[in-house]
Amino acid sequence: MQILEIKAKNESADQWELPVSSTTTAINLTGSWKFFRPQLVEKAAPCQAACPLHIDIAVYLRELVQRGREAALARLRSFHPLPAICGRVCPHFCQQHCNRRDFDQAVQTGSIERFLGDYGLDIPFPAPPALRPERVAVVGSGPAGLSCAAFLARRGIQVTMYEKESLPGGLLRYGIPAYRLPREILNREIDNLLHSLRIELRCGREIKSAELPALLEEYDYVFRAPGLGRSRLPAGIDPGPGVFTGLELLRDISVGKVPEGSTFAVIGGGNAAVDAARSLLRLGKDVRIIYRRTLEEMPAYDDEKKQALEEGVALRQQQLVTGVEAADGGRLRLTVSEAVEADGSGIEAGAVIEKLPVDGLVVAIGQQAAEDESFSHERLLRGGDLVSGPATVVEALASGKKAALQILSRCGLAAETEVVEDGLPAGESAGNIAAFDDLHLEYYQPQKAVTPVEERAADRRRSFVEVVPSLTEAEALAEAGRCFNCGSCNGCGICWFFCPDLAIALVEDDAGTSVVIDEDHCKGCGLCAVSCPRAVIEMQEDM
Repeated sequence: MQILEIKAKNESADQWELPVSSTTTAINLTGSWKFFRPQLVEKAAPCQAACPLHIDIAVYLRELVQRGREAALARLRSFHPLPAICGRVCPHFCQQHCNRRDFDQAVQTGSIERFLGDYGLDIPFPAPPALRPERVAVVGSGPAGLSCAAFLARRGIQVTMYEKESLPGGLLRYGIPAYRLPREILNREIDNLLHSLRIELRCGREIKSAELPALLEEYDYVFRAPGLGRSRLPAGIDPGPGVFTGLELLRDISVGKVPEGSTFAVIGGGNAAVDAARSLLRLGKDVRIIYRRTLEEMPAYDDEKKQALEEGVALRQQQLVTGVEAADGGRLRLTVSEAVEADGSGIEAGAVIEKLPVDGLVVAIGQQAAEDESFSHERLLRGGDLVSGPATVVEALASGKKAALQILSRCGLAAETEVVEDGLPAGESAGNIAAFDDLHLEYYQPQKAVTPVEERAADRRRSFVEVVPSLTEAEALAEAGRCFNCGSCNGCGICWFFCPDLAIALVEDDAGTSVVIDEDHCKGCGLCAVSCPRAVIEMQEDM
């Protein structure tokens, strides 16, 4: 720095005038004084770590706010092939772990995902590169099969998908009612995916386990995800007239078959049981659910249980159906008993409560594989519910994606790079997650979440109209703007504002705003780190 000139004492005042510099401090490299240096260390947000697909939620929400729907959709699709579908039927593990829950209300990421998915229904996926020689057969067109096929096809792998039914979708089509997943949305998103990525679909073709060796002769790899095609029946209940399994009933309703009779009982407490009861209600049936535990212990999604009760489904808690016998007029008579918690041995039947007459009984207590799956081969991979047991749609999608990455790796493609880009390693250790206590939220005010208004229960019970409408664009933008962007720098400029040395610059480019730290002049005071709302800046020892 140039030597300052001290001006002479002011003759008219009893003081000396201030020293004045004739140059800047740029030549004085004060950065050499520091013992600690700030580093931009981006972390996984809790929502990303909780998502089975590890979607970089904070990034695509920021893309939506800053760059619009097209950029946000492109980022979301790099992780997720079916956002319009999953945005409707996913339990949204991301929302359950959103840091904003501890501040006011969780960001409604599921609603935003659904908004972007609907926007993309007619926007083709990026065309794959030139086709590679490798060929893969995908058995089953449910969420696991569709996901595996999508992640393979977008890298140029030739994929043929086999589906035993006349239309693709698996559980999405035949196990989830239209009031949760409208068939128009299902058809458009699957058709867009298959056509854009050049995936060959062969419907009406069931591949049995015994055919797998022959299929491996024809294809380089086989991914098998047929789901769990057989429902379980409890002791004392045998198949017969008027007795349905949950999957059987939901499939019949999905293809337009209405069961005869007016009164039905549904055994079970999961989503399949609740879906079956609500579907029967919409067909004008009188329905009650009989469950061995309490409402709070039912594994069905909370919003599903709430909506079912609002619509008029009766719930009989802590009861068991211990017998079924034929009654006059083709009806059934159920023996309903108390459900008693036995010490160390689960629930047992207590005293008989009544003999309940019904026209139909629906048993929805779980599923199992339809056939023996003991055959194994190094080029045969399995996934979806067949491996995990009954799980969520997003977990099935993640299973298919995992299998695709394994196949890509074996084909010599850079699957490891894709894993890193897609955020899969994020959240593997607790230290890599931006926890709520790491954030500095003094700059935020509580803001109510934007949630769509459900259709009235009285209207819902008379039709299969979708229960929850989609967000408008203005609502989606407002809700995306509530995201803290935990662990991800969004160029907010707060570190720049508080830096006393002007050692931070905000740089604009096509990717947005980024932070650049001037190491030559940063003294390592740490004000940037303690003021960063998103816990992106960490102070590290200057070696």
